[in-house]
Amino acid sequence: MVKENLISQVQLTQALEAQKKNGGRLGSCLVKLGFVSDEDVTTFLSRQYGVPSINLTYFEVDPEVVRLVPEDTARRYEVVPLSRVGSSLTIAMVDPTNVFAMD
Repeated sequence: MVKENLISQVQLTQALEAQKKNGGRLGSCLVKLGFVSDEDVTTFLSRQYGVPSINLTYFEVDPEVVRLVPEDTARRYEVVPLSRVGSSLTIAMVDPTNVFAMD
């Protein structure tokens, strides 16, 4: 984010200190400190990981598809099933680096 001029090196250092003290994700710390918006973090991570982002506020999820993933599993891995085509299930996930959720 520093290289893309979304935040300064000083802001990154402050956010890392807040993360160390309070825990949580770095992006969340940056938002809480007012350095970036949720949308800034989402867009940045989408580009970094090469995965599309989606705003679930405007997405209508089929209840039948939601039932394909047990609620406790969805909460644990922070995923939401979006659609199913044949045997392929498309999910939205909070953390695209969570390899356990992908399995």
